[in-house]
Amino acid sequence: MASLSPCCKPSREPEHLQDSTKRRVVSQIAAFYTGLGKSGFAGGVGIGVTPLMAMVYPAKHSLALVLPLLILSDVGNFYLFWGQWDLTAAFRLLPGAVVGVLITTRHLVRLPEFWVKKTLGYLALTFVPIQIARTAGWIHLAPADLPVVWATALGLGLGLILGVFSTMGHVGGIISTMYFLLVLPRENLAPTLVGTATVLFFTLNAVKIVTFTRAGLLNRQVLKELPALLPVLVVGLGIGKLINNSLSGARADWFVYIMLVIVIIMGWKLIRTPRPAPPSDSEPAPA
Repeated sequence: MASLSPCCKPSREPEHLQDSTKRRVVSQIAAFYTGLGKSGFAGGVGIGVTPLMAMVYPAKHSLALVLPLLILSDVGNFYLFWGQWDLTAAFRLLPGAVVGVLITTRHLVRLPEFWVKKTLGYLALTFVPIQIARTAGWIHLAPADLPVVWATALGLGLGLILGVFSTMGHVGGIISTMYFLLVLPRENLAPTLVGTATVLFFTLNAVKIVTFTRAGLLNRQVLKELPALLPVLVVGLGIGKLINNSLSGARADWFVYIMLVIVIIMGWKLIRTPRPAPPSDSEPAPA
């Protein structure tokens, strides 16, 4: 039987183009969600964004690519929430967080890709129950009127933990939010929470830009992908601001629950990442 001519063969996009399309779509979804979470829910977006990126990118590349999106979102939030912050609360967390970033970045560079993906998966599945408990009201945090010494000590300790988790998965926002709920006044809480988180994470992410660049994680290859993501990021910031202003109560809770279900699926897939086969030591026999 005569073979089909090239014009009659079913066309199929080359595999490398399929991968490129998938990465482009996923990165745009991640950029939108970064802006949405930053302006709408005071951070903690890394719990969903970084695992999402890691589904199609190497894990370290994902961490590096999400970082500029986060700091650009912080810049946008300065415009959207200007002056609506509590500098004292932010700067109590900052010293410990910076130390956590410096220590963790050194270990992140040496960690094999397989274990970085596993860590992202475990972080996602660890923080999801905390977020669910907080959203459902099982963890009720209210201003505790802590003495200055105790508030500062708690900030230093939680800041250190925040820095570690922020470096490994950009998930420090959940820790900072819990601290802010303890120390911020209830009046105008939603915008003050976002504004205070913006001050904290803009400063911390600026430190991470330096450490990630020095470690070789943030490089030209990562930066070349950013321009295409900026318009989607801006749209996410705008919609997040609208959500922060208008969405409340059960509707906001359902939005969070839907996102957390997606995070659980991604975290589970990352945990199940197969271990790479060890390199073969055998050499082909000479002819």
